[in-house]
Amino acid sequence: MKQLRVFIVDDNFIARRGLCSTISGQSGVVIIGESSTGTEALKIIKQTDVDVVLMDIRMTGIDGIKTTVELKHLLPGIKVLILTVVDDPIILAHALNAGAAGYLVYGHFTPESLVSAVKAVGAGKAVCAPPLEDLFPDIDTNLIKGVSVASKLTARENEVLGMIATGCDNREIAGTLAIEEKTVKNHINSIYSKLNIVSRQQAVLFVLNSRARSR
Repeated sequence: MKQLRVFIVDDNFIARRGLCSTISGQSGVVIIGESSTGTEALKIIKQTDVDVVLMDIRMTGIDGIKTTVELKHLLPGIKVLILTVVDDPIILAHALNAGAAGYLVYGHFTPESLVSAVKAVGAGKAVCAPPLEDLFPDIDTNLIKGVSVASKLTARENEVLGMIATGCDNREIAGTLAIEEKTVKNHINSIYSKLNIVSRQQAVLFVLNSRARSR
């Protein structure tokens, strides 16, 4: 059986050593390289046969989200598994929008579940470990029973909701849609009211939950 070739990108030396120690020797996976910056990783990975990249988010230079975008542009078939201390669903949305196949939060996975996640991502599956996956059931209580999001919101409200889910702020939404920021705020208030939610985090979770249910 072919081993999954894993590359680690993290500016924390201790974190890299820990990941190498956890994965090395495990059946079906092998560490083939590592980097402390996104820029260096892009140069190395495009010249190396890599299956799965373990990517930190907060790094010096270009961060893990931007590195993931560039990496997926260069090598669309490569799989990226985000490993971070950040459990904000908006950052999760950024990561998924960048093309990441999985998102794990330090302190919420075991060595065994990390290796399982690497293998799952390598096999083309999506992975989202606690605590973020535990938030998905909570948002179910805000779903409109028997009514799809598309039919409940107007076309413009769906556009705004989609942009919120990718992490856009009100100014970015207004600029993209060529409308006033005040109009954006009005749309957001209407979205919150119709979906019975009260924050951007809940809006992101709503969209992620809806996408998961439609798979």
